[in-house]
Amino acid sequence: MNKYFVTLLLIVTCVGLLSGQPYLKYEWKKDRKLTQLTDEQNNAGLVQVKYHQQYEYVYEGVERQLYIYQTEHQITKVNNDNAVSRSNRIYIPMRDVIELVDLQARTITPDGRTIVLDKSEIKEVEDEETGTGYKIFAIEGAEVGSEIEYYYTKKSPASYFGREFLQFPDPVLKATFVLISPGNLEFAFKSYNGFPEVVEDEAEGKHIYTINATNIPALKKEDFSSYNNSRQRLEFKLAYNQSTKKNLFKWTDAAHLLYSQAFIITKDETKLLNKLLNDMGLKQYAETKTKVAAIENYIKTNFYFDENASGQASDLSFMVKNKIGSRLGMAKLMLNCIKLIGVEPQLVLTSGRDNVAFDGDFETFNYLQDYLLYLPEDQAFIAPYSPEFRYGMVPAELTACDGLFVSEMNIDNIPFPKAEIKRIPALAAKDNIDKMVVNVTFNDALTSNNVTLKRSFNGYSAAFIKSVYPLIEEERKQELLKSLVKFLATDANISSLALEKSKFEFQTWASPLVVESEFQSPSFIEMAGNIILLKAGELIGPQSELYQENERMTEVQNQYNRAYDRSITINIPEGYKIENLDDLIFDEKVVENDREIFYFRSNYELKNNVLKVQVDEAYEEIYYPKEKFEAFRKVINAAADWNKIVLVMSQK
Repeated sequence: MNKYFVTLLLIVTCVGLLSGQPYLKYEWKKDRKLTQLTDEQNNAGLVQVKYHQQYEYVYEGVERQLYIYQTEHQITKVNNDNAVSRSNRIYIPMRDVIELVDLQARTITPDGRTIVLDKSEIKEVEDEETGTGYKIFAIEGAEVGSEIEYYYTKKSPASYFGREFLQFPDPVLKATFVLISPGNLEFAFKSYNGFPEVVEDEAEGKHIYTINATNIPALKKEDFSSYNNSRQRLEFKLAYNQSTKKNLFKWTDAAHLLYSQAFIITKDETKLLNKLLNDMGLKQYAETKTKVAAIENYIKTNFYFDENASGQASDLSFMVKNKIGSRLGMAKLMLNCIKLIGVEPQLVLTSGRDNVAFDGDFETFNYLQDYLLYLPEDQAFIAPYSPEFRYGMVPAELTACDGLFVSEMNIDNIPFPKAEIKRIPALAAKDNIDKMVVNVTFNDALTSNNVTLKRSFNGYSAAFIKSVYPLIEEERKQELLKSLVKFLATDANISSLALEKSKFEFQTWASPLVVESEFQSPSFIEMAGNIILLKAGELIGPQSELYQENERMTEVQNQYNRAYDRSITINIPEGYKIENLDDLIFDEKVVENDREIFYFRSNYELKNNVLKVQVDEAYEEIYYPKEKFEAFRKVINAAADWNKIVLVMSQK
């Protein structure tokens, strides 16, 4: 473990001699009856009657080590069969748990009987992939109208950062949170999305932090949103040690820790990396930017990233020898290789906004989940362990959010870390364009269409294909290419199919991926007597739909900015005309500050029985408030509505 972090731990733990009180054993109400609910509550499939989370920090042992006793207590009313099946099996995660101190469970049936858990039925299960263990047991006697109740207490080594979600897909009647800490340790808290603030008290030389919330509404998952980021939750951290008068775990502390872990390398490690750089053949590249991109490409094609790698996978000697690295290891390797060619990258730590977005206003290391590198001169980012991305592109969920930027500064020629909270911008829509050029003709019998398709796309849509295509077998390559065509017509009989470039170089990684094909399909045509019905809308492919009846609960969050450009040419059969051309005209948009941020528009031109249709669609903002959701929904649904257009062709 890093020496700096060890020092922080000593600041927390070495002064525990004054606070050696045992933990408070949790108790439930022994003779409890069914909870009286309203008719509306009983009509809900599942109701969380009680949801309680409790943390107690206690010094124990001769060395007065700090431990946590964590208790979870739930009472769930199950009002239908689905709710019973969702709730009658309980999982208790046991990762890093020293001991399961207490466990109680029971079912109270609609007729008032209480069925208590037989503890001999508790089983242990280990997830082989993660190595994480679980205690698992089934709830006996649960039926519609029952209440399922359990609580458990786990003892674990102290963790100094915590996060609790207290909003779920089902309503919560009462949610409570309690944190108890020794008198010398003070915690800080921040509530999100309407969850109440913490109330602090003191008793018997301890700090007691509590929250009581009632009637937390159900929150269902919604399209174009981040579910966890929208839920009511609580972040907490150890913030202050009264005995040493120290503020703990600040962003500056994180910067010092990260600086020592990633920036500082030995003379032997420097020599090792210089040899590695020599093997990369960087002398053939004139521009520094190209050298950086070459370093990134070499590491990503010669080193394997292991999510669950042990601590030695961040040691440079081990990595260079074994060609394997952890998150920190890959970031450290790439950062120092880039430094050695005279570039000063910054290390960036953030968290994915698809789960919980980084909040620079609350200094918890829980937000320090993913590593990026930032090149200030080019204002470009690198994702050090994501092989599908190259220079200038990083995972979309790590953009349009803030991060902790750690850089090196010199004071009197002595290097020090510098911590800043800055924005990680999202790529513009122009960097994520899906273009299609479609030409449609009819066979002589007017029973099938011949379609030529040239599809080119860049950015996120192309990134995964470019990274995986060179690594898969020829048969799977063909399946992959066919999928890029058959999204238009699953029954497509493909007569030609080609990828414009099958070898992807890092220098041209940002260039479009281009697929050209020709296929025949009867699926676009239906005949009604002498009338041809052409499903022209399906020529842009399937579209998302947002037809929700309930009030929007969460803010809009797009995965990334994107644009679509579709040019469609339809060669109308001789002797036919189209009756409903104006159905092709759409113009739905959202304008903010005189700028179109979302739009779907289409129009046509008809000359000599050749119909040319242009369809443009774009999403230029990641976030949009739920209060304005209807405007966003109209744009999404415009694309879905256009997809349903059927052109009516009658004889002249």
